[in-house]
Amino acid sequence: MRLAHAMRASRGSPGRGPGAARAAKGETRRPGEGPAPAKASPHPRTHRLGRADRGERRRLGDSDLRVSLASLDASTWTRIGDEVEAHAQLSLAVDNGVNLVDLGSCDHLGDGMPRSASSSSSSSATIFELTRGRADAYLGSWLRRSRDTRREDLVVAASVPFGAAAGAAEGGAKGRRRRIKNLVERTLMAADTDHVDLLQLHYPRRDSSAMGNSDAPDEDEVAALLDLVGDGKARFLGVDDDTRWAALETARLFANPKILVPDGLGSFVKSARGEYNLLARDGFECVWVEGEDAYADALRNVGLVAHSPLANGALRSRRTAVHKSHADATTAKMIQTRGERGARDESVWALVDAYEEVAGQFGMCLGDLALGFVRSRWFVTSVCVRARTSDALGTTLAQLYDIEVTEEALAEVERVARLGRVAEEVDRGRRRWSQEL
Repeated sequence: MRLAHAMRASRGSPGRGPGAARAAKGETRRPGEGPAPAKASPHPRTHRLGRADRGERRRLGDSDLRVSLASLDASTWTRIGDEVEAHAQLSLAVDNGVNLVDLGSCDHLGDGMPRSASSSSSSSATIFELTRGRADAYLGSWLRRSRDTRREDLVVAASVPFGAAAGAAEGGAKGRRRRIKNLVERTLMAADTDHVDLLQLHYPRRDSSAMGNSDAPDEDEVAALLDLVGDGKARFLGVDDDTRWAALETARLFANPKILVPDGLGSFVKSARGEYNLLARDGFECVWVEGEDAYADALRNVGLVAHSPLANGALRSRRTAVHKSHADATTAKMIQTRGERGARDESVWALVDAYEEVAGQFGMCLGDLALGFVRSRWFVTSVCVRARTSDALGTTLAQLYDIEVTEEALAEVERVARLGRVAEEVDRGRRRWSQEL
């Protein structure tokens, strides 16, 4: 089946969800929201200085979604398995102005961890059985009990895997169109809602075995996404990945005029969620700042939701045990974002040391500088934060909003970054020279 044909066929799907009435009228906005904003460029190209406003709402790409500076990554609830803690985090986040809640992958397999055997009725239950539906169920139960927050006050995001990743979660590679739709529908049922505001196509890491032999979604998976939008179960679509490759692949797949029909899926792709921090800058900056990639123009009106602003804890505080406990995970990430040099602990941590010195010059800790830097970027719409406890979440939110970002501090960050890039080039040259010998 051809991709264009799949798109046309999927638009003929009858509405089946409670949100289908709005979709049948061609509407993506809720009643009473007023006219859609003008489609001007959503990114004024000036970095944000000073402190942040908890009540600020930023436009996600060129959509009509208005999201908070901070967004809550609820995927940790799957690992924690504590409804009381999840509710405490939601209440704290909303009190701090957060309205974007990311439930993570609808299959809840990516980083789920088994809870203790006592928390399950069966000691032989699999990890998937123990973790499925936790984050979305916690959101649903919190909304039912909340007196001050309604579903329409939140922007709810979720992700769906594709290809072999989707097949693995469901026990096979066939019928992915039906399975993707089933994953989303189960999430909607657990969260007690009729739609998600942002449905993100989750790209596994390109070097992951979960990718199989496919580098992109097939036509059946694209058709499944179109069905979900057409049925009113998803308002807008985005991409969820750690590398800019996924954003570019999405642009190629959904924004290429040779593939799209006039009212096709491309008009709904509004966001890219990816890792962005002081140690992982190159990928998205190449697209949003330098515009050097072939599909950069297609991404100009796509909002960036930056996750891992503290690089898995490596940028929280260099002088604590956090750096040791997260060294393996962080350096593994560096292999993907910085090449072979990322595997060398000493190079990565020398850069972290340099950033900590900059933070000290301006009366900040390393975590303050890291969060303030990501928050200041003109192309970052929202910063996705997560924590295991509500106390830790409160600390992170306070840092994100209250740190004073100055031009002088940002200039020092750029100076250190340039030195790091020079060191990387020198290191690469030395290795090339030694190989030639």
